[in-house]
Amino acid sequence: MYLKTIIQFIQQTFKQFIEQLLPAQCLLCQLSSDNKLICTHCQNALIQPRPCCQCCGLSLPNSLPFCGDCLKQAHRFTRLHAISDYVPPYPQIIKKFKYSKQLIHVELLGELLVQSLQLNLSVQQINAVDYLLAVSLHKQKNRQRGFNQAQLIANVVAKQLELSVLSSVVERHKQTTAQESLSPQQRKKNLNNAFSIKSDSQHNLSGAYIVIIDDVVTTGATANSLCQILLDAGARRVDIWCICRTTLAIKR
Repeated sequence: MYLKTIIQFIQQTFKQFIEQLLPAQCLLCQLSSDNKLICTHCQNALIQPRPCCQCCGLSLPNSLPFCGDCLKQAHRFTRLHAISDYVPPYPQIIKKFKYSKQLIHVELLGELLVQSLQLNLSVQQINAVDYLLAVSLHKQKNRQRGFNQAQLIANVVAKQLELSVLSSVVERHKQTTAQESLSPQQRKKNLNNAFSIKSDSQHNLSGAYIVIIDDVVTTGATANSLCQILLDAGARRVDIWCICRTTLAIKR
């Protein structure tokens, strides 16, 4: 036992010595980041005040509280929170882990989402959430990619905010085509029966406040479709937390 303690002390001392010799570099600008994923300058640049629709999170001028779409029709979710529009460097960061499997960038995006939430929501609002739920991928796409990016982000957020994650609750039955180029009727048809709740998970949803986690929300049609089945299953409220909110067609 004594020998084990000595070995642990030596390992910790050596680790601290190496960190002093080789300070961590910022993932974005490669300057010293004081053993953090990104430096303070890059962090401040990425977390900026963002005038947006108070419902769907679409970027808007300061003078407008809601976008035209939200004034005309209600979404199934109550509120969508996004860190940013889909603008640099977020596309590059997202693509590095989605398509190049540089998973350290998942940790970065999860941390940035947490910081953005803490700046924009009260502790009471965050603590009121019962569960986080990642947007599920179709099994074939999950196999091809090797992971679900939304699930990895959800895990980081849940750990830092001490929230629970619902896993294996929603099944995605078909791969949907890009929504942006479709009409409202085509979007609805495209998402018909795309998701379902597993029968043994219904009891977890009754009366629950659920937040859906995703990387990029484009038209919001996928989010609305998922929200609808959660509400039908008894959820009390559903919100969306994502990295970027955009109206551009993004390859998922």
